[in-house]
Amino acid sequence: MKCHIAQDLMPSYMDGLLSRETEQDVRQHLEECEGCRSLHAKLSASIDTAKPHAAKKEIDFLKKVRRKITKKVAAAFAVFILIVALLTYLFAIGSTVSKQDLVYTTSIVGDTWEMNLELTNGKALLVHTEPIYGDKDDKGFKPIVGVLVTPRELLPSPILESGNSSFMYGTTIDSFTKYNHKVVLRLADCDVVFTPSNYDAQQR
Repeated sequence: MKCHIAQDLMPSYMDGLLSRETEQDVRQHLEECEGCRSLHAKLSASIDTAKPHAAKKEIDFLKKVRRKITKKVAAAFAVFILIVALLTYLFAIGSTVSKQDLVYTTSIVGDTWEMNLELTNGKALLVHTEPIYGDKDDKGFKPIVGVLVTPRELLPSPILESGNSSFMYGTTIDSFTKYNHKVVLRLADCDVVFTPSNYDAQQR
């Protein structure tokens, strides 16, 4: 085999694309020809040098793809959390009702004081109640001095019963007359306070 033929076949020989007979002929020529053998060594060294560079480029590309995917997943997760928070606020937490959207009346039935709330803006009504604590006494305990009633408006949802726009809060007359408690109706624009001096008056 002549040198120019062996050199033409060299790339295919190095890639293992030649037939068995042709590969054997090129191998034999390399054993006999120092010039072609030197060329083969140079080509092999170039390939060995290029492989780490190609591998590094591939690793860098994969890192970039992974970073992009991570950013997209993080963004999608953030949007999901935001949507869940918004839905939770609209359907489960809601906002405090303003005075213009609520009708409230009080009445005394036997020894019970009742406060009836009616939401008028078509939204669902959810009422939170919690105790009001006074200053610490000599023993370090904070006594209960009243109840905070906070009506909140929510978008209608399957969680709440259809037409859930009213609520009744009740307590004993003794809580006012005997224990000097108060009931605070907390609205978005004001507080309505019922005390021993005014609990028995109709309110709006």
